[in-house]
Amino acid sequence: MTHRADRTQEAAGFPAVVLIDNCNACNLRCSMCDHPNMTKHRKVQIMDFGLYRKVIDEVALENPSARVWQIFFGDPFMCRDMPERIRYAKQKGLTDVVLNTNGVLMKPEKARAVIEAGLDAMYVGIDAAKPDTYKRIRVGGKYETAVANVLAYRDILKQIGRPGQKLFVQFVVSDINEDQVDDFKAFWNSVGVNVKIRPKVSWAGLVSADNLRENEQVGRRPCYWLMRTINICADGRAALCSVDVHCRVPCGDVNTSSIKELWGGMLSEYRRMHLQGRFDELPPMCRDCRDWQSGYADFALADAAKQG
Repeated sequence: MTHRADRTQEAAGFPAVVLIDNCNACNLRCSMCDHPNMTKHRKVQIMDFGLYRKVIDEVALENPSARVWQIFFGDPFMCRDMPERIRYAKQKGLTDVVLNTNGVLMKPEKARAVIEAGLDAMYVGIDAAKPDTYKRIRVGGKYETAVANVLAYRDILKQIGRPGQKLFVQFVVSDINEDQVDDFKAFWNSVGVNVKIRPKVSWAGLVSADNLRENEQVGRRPCYWLMRTINICADGRAALCSVDVHCRVPCGDVNTSSIKELWGGMLSEYRRMHLQGRFDELPPMCRDCRDWQSGYADFALADAAKQG
């Protein structure tokens, strides 16, 4: 089935989603991503574990049901202690700890480690139903490897996973792969894996996204990511939103402030501007951004009987 939720309601008091940049290194150079230019803005690093604990401890205190993404702009399997980080979050009582990955480094032993640590959901970006298309999008990766690793994750999840742990494959629609959406859904649903289909984003204008229209041509709405998510970079700075991958608009620092303080600070004023339609008052990156149009995703869920 598919469903579409109202994703623009403001998370008052404390974010509903916390996105943590535990590791901003990546092993691929995907065509729809500006990661190769990241070092022009911030260094490649792993978040200090002490800072990570500070973040998790506050989430556990303020909103343990918040969705906590353990990766912002890298790949989790380049972070050697990721299972330990997941385990710490789960031991603190967090109920929705999730990862996203390109899946190339997700070998069975690494998959087992994050499942055993208690990970609630894994999202694997593949974006193609054919190897040649995958090669054009997921530059540096191998389609067959990613697919095999997802199927191994599925099998390990069936063997040792606890109820509620989920696996998704993701397909970002672009002009390169738009003719393969149905084939992608059909294959993955046939093997019992959930599918997430979402539109391409431009990372606030850093890459081309022809699917997005000029803001002047559409009725602008409050941005989902800004309304509900705080994005904490590996060095502790809070970025404006989930597409501010280079932290071009820093909004405080969790090294010196709490998440709650940051959420009620400048980020709150930016949310108010969105809710009141004061888009012209926003920082240029946000004012001109069209990615808010992509803040809705379809989930084609595999038949429950196939989930095992």
